Amino acid sequence: MISMARQLYIKKFLSTLLLIISPLGQGAVFGDGNLVNGIEDGRTSAPAHLLEAVGTIFCDGGLRGTGTHIDVGTGADNNQPAIIVTAAHVLFDANTGEPFANCSYRPENKRLRSVPFAQISSHSYQPLISDKLRQSEADIVFVALQRKPYQKRLSLAPPEIDSDLLLLGYNGETERIDISTECQMYSSANFQSKYLLLHNCDAESGASGGPLLKSGTDQTHRNSQNQVVAIHGGTLTSAGRRAPGAIVQPERWINQARRIDPAMLRRLQEFLAYLGRGSVD
Repeated sequence: MISMARQLYIKKFLSTLLLIISPLGQGAVFGDGNLVNGIEDGRTSAPAHLLEAVGTIFCDGGLRGTGTHIDVGTGADNNQPAIIVTAAHVLFDANTGEPFANCSYRPENKRLRSVPFAQISSHSYQPLISDKLRQSEADIVFVALQRKPYQKRLSLAPPEIDSDLLLLGYNGETERIDISTECQMYSSANFQSKYLLLHNCDAESGASGGPLLKSGTDQTHRNSQNQVVAIHGGTLTSAGRRAPGAIVQPERWINQARRIDPAMLRRLQEFLAYLGRGSVD
């Protein structure tokens, strides 16, 4: 027979665990927590040389997130398909877990330049899994487009320790792709994962799938070398909902992104090889 005190301890532990694995949403805006002076939203209009490589994901009548046109490292071969990278969850209905039927990519969020999806890479994302930390680790996907978007491309690279970060993502309030600058990486005991990059870039739902960039020498300089080091997924929390603009607390709430790592780079090369064979699922 389990004692009453033991039962209360187990109940409290399970309640805490449930909060840890429950999502706050698809992105948080961090500030000082003082609603009188605003929510401390640091996003501004993205500079043209970065905007030219990103766009929005539109599925089944709605804008679902952000994507990036990437350099796949195959030289100037015009026969290579155009590839974008985004968060896997933006391609699924959050309520039913079913994939959307029709998706397209809008370069620079321009509706008239929309390009339909051709093929989606393999992934291990599970839309209805209860463990949101594990779910976040699989929240990345590559997509081949039906035709080239005639955009610039950004390269992929693993993140460096303590490097400054930028986040490009759709902002529903401004209805444009904005940039969050001067972001930092964080570590957390609650949300420890070698696959995730924890950060404090300001973001909300439309920024899901947006690229975190390792900043070059100057984010406003057209020749700076910006590289995609992670793909933004959302917010992890162990404290339930919190007021917009709250100060970042890595053990309680923190934004997360799926790191670019050797496994992701191999998956990209396998996807390209699959496309090159002309295979059909």
